[in-house]
This record gives sequence, C-alpha cells and structure tokens, in this order.
Amino acid sequence: RQMCIRDRSTGEVKITTLTSRQYAVVLDPVGEDGKPQMGRRVLKKGEAVFFLRPGERLESGIQSVHVLDSDEALLLRARESFKDDSTERKPGDRWMIYGPCDYVPPVQVEILEKRKAIALDENEGIYIRDLKTGKVRSVSGQTYMLSPYEELWEKDLPS
Repeated sequence: RQMCIRDRSTGEVKITTLTSRQYAVVLDPVGEDGKPQMGRRVLKKGEAVFFLRPGERLESGIQSVHVLDSDEALLLRARESFKDDSTERKPGDRWMIYGPCDYVPPVQVEILEKRKAIALDENEGIYIRDLKTGKVRSVSGQTYMLSPYEELWEKDLPS
C-alpha cells in the first residue's frame, strides 16, 4: 500500500533470504491476528524470502543445514515436550541423530554438540564416564561413538 499523508516511516527492514541449504528461527513471531506471540519460536526453512515484522527477531541469524558424515552424530536435547516421529520427548531428554544425513532441528530441539567417532588402535584407549551412574570405564582397540549420556573422562596421571 502507498503511504498516506498521516503515515510516517519509523525504519527500514531488510529482507531475509534463505537458500535451500539454510534455515532460521524467528523469535516472538506475529500471529495471523497481527498480535505478537511472545516466547514462541517459528522455524523457517529455505528456499524462502520474508520480512521480519515489528517485534520479531532471528534467534541465531541465518543458519546452515547440519550435514553429517557417516562417522558423525549430533547430540540433541528437548527444550519442551513433543512427539518426534513415534517417540515422545520430554524436556531435558537427550538423544542422537547419526549420519550420513542432513538435519534441521525443530524449534523444540537444542543441538548440544556435534560428535565424531573416535578411532582407536589396539594400543590406544579412552576413558568414558556414564553421566547417569557416574561409572568410568575404558575402551580400546575399536572405533567408538559416545552415547547421549556419556562423556570423555580425563584421568590424572602421575608425572
């Protein structure tokens, strides 16, 4: 629509353009009724072109699709309850998506880290701590991918 005499310009908004390999999360989106939906998040996947409306902002800017190789995985955590395919996820649940694949996280999911399988020779080993039980164990002589509730553990060696 064209500006009338009583209208005034309060600023300029740049257009947001997403390619087919990009996505963005819009915070506090404006609803169909024109009212802001404070605290909500909306996922926009490319290819897309859109303007942010007053009050809206991008969570972490324009992001690239996560591309995982066959020896990589993403450690994920649920921000809120939702149904993931046939699995019910609750806030705080942790799980992994394994490659090879492309991944765009839904708004209910937070990516904690990208993990890579650890190749160990027969004379090499690592210590792994289970986050639920606190137990530490060693793994050697194989390729190993940490599970969602495991972390590498460093053992202090005497000097």
